[in-house]
Amino acid sequence: MKKYNLIKVLGITFFIAVLLTWIIPAGQFSEGTFHSEGIAPLGVLDLFRTPLITFANFIQYGMAFLAIGGLYGVMNKTGVYSIIVDKIVKKFKEKKQSFLIFTIILFTLLSSLVGINMLLFVLVPFFATVLLLLGYSKITSLVTTVGSMLVGELGATYSSSVNTPLRYFFNISVHNEIITRIIFLIIIATLFVMFVLHSAKKEVTDDEKKGKLDIPLYKKNVKKDRTPLPLIIVCAFALLLLLIGMFDWVYSFDINVFREMHQSIMEVNINGFPIISNLIGSVNSLGNWSIYDLTLILIMLSLVLAWLYSLNLKDTIDSFIAGAKEMLPVALYATLVNILFSAIYFGQSGGDIFTTISNFLLNITESLNMVTMSLVSIIGSFFYNDFIQFSNVLSSITSTVYDNTLLYPKIVLILQFMHGLVMFVAPTSILLISGLAYFKISYKEWLQYIWKFLIKALLISIVVLIIMMLFI
Repeated sequence: MKKYNLIKVLGITFFIAVLLTWIIPAGQFSEGTFHSEGIAPLGVLDLFRTPLITFANFIQYGMAFLAIGGLYGVMNKTGVYSIIVDKIVKKFKEKKQSFLIFTIILFTLLSSLVGINMLLFVLVPFFATVLLLLGYSKITSLVTTVGSMLVGELGATYSSSVNTPLRYFFNISVHNEIITRIIFLIIIATLFVMFVLHSAKKEVTDDEKKGKLDIPLYKKNVKKDRTPLPLIIVCAFALLLLLIGMFDWVYSFDINVFREMHQSIMEVNINGFPIISNLIGSVNSLGNWSIYDLTLILIMLSLVLAWLYSLNLKDTIDSFIAGAKEMLPVALYATLVNILFSAIYFGQSGGDIFTTISNFLLNITESLNMVTMSLVSIIGSFFYNDFIQFSNVLSSITSTVYDNTLLYPKIVLILQFMHGLVMFVAPTSILLISGLAYFKISYKEWLQYIWKFLIKALLISIVVLIIMMLFI
């Protein structure tokens, strides 16, 4: 039954949420006043309808993971991907700890400075392959890659995924408490590196000794007559393009050059006919790309690599499908983790139970209280795993309860820290559950591994928030 561990975890989480709708009345804020709408439970039919609604509204996450799998399937088929991996493994074989530290720092910084963790997940199979071949266990590889992204999200500095919604919904500058956030990131990242180094152990099984190590999305295929340089250049360019395209430059740094350039290009016409926009079709400007654009670029990248390495149509399709098939469980879980959001957003019309919970907790005290605000943030993070939706809902609630906008800088830091911590353990965390599914690690095993670090991270977060509440 270990095969269905994550399904059971998601199922139990969903049923608990359904049970709560039978106990806690739904509520909503209207014209600055909270209105209770009574019990609005999810019924038997909702148990079947909600998963279907989840798939219909969040399939884009699954498609992105399938595209990642397809890309690596094609790269394996080229015969040069193995050459790149082998060279790196050979270089770091005697200093594998250096590669471990480098990987942690890279993923943490990218997540903190840029965000867009769905894009960063594209790099996970590559770095995980090297780590596994260096002798590290799957859980060490998981925490070094996906875990580092979660650390970066917790200690977000200029992350577009965090700062854009905070600025949009709270009208907070991206530089808000930036010194505090940088210091917090340094402390938490240092603690994380020490934790991983201490816990990392070489686990060599009988299969590994026989050279049968099962590495996701990696098939040994070396063709020495081919050079890996084209693959490196094209992949680096594609990742850079995606980074520029998916980072929100306007809300982060008021940079409008990409939007203006896009508008100028699309307005090019011949005798009044917009030739460029009609030829290309509907395309977003750089800085406004979404997961759909990520999926499209990954598919196009797969085709370009197949062309560069002269793969025929059959080999291209077969290798892409093989890679996508291997990522199918990850794609399914990445979609299903949004089931709690679907339950209260689509299942409860008008009000919802989270608004009722928030109203109760935030009105225990007359002024902003770190404890109650943290509890609201923690509970909300389970329902709203996406930080944009999370910020949207919390901004609406807090702006109604607290009319003093000077409190917002403190509130947003509480939201960021608590949401980041919850994503380490929540069964609704897209990044966590996708990582567990990819490495085939049980939820229980992860909790047993990460709890010590999480307690330390929570204590550090509390200390930083207390200092901020008292002196800032």
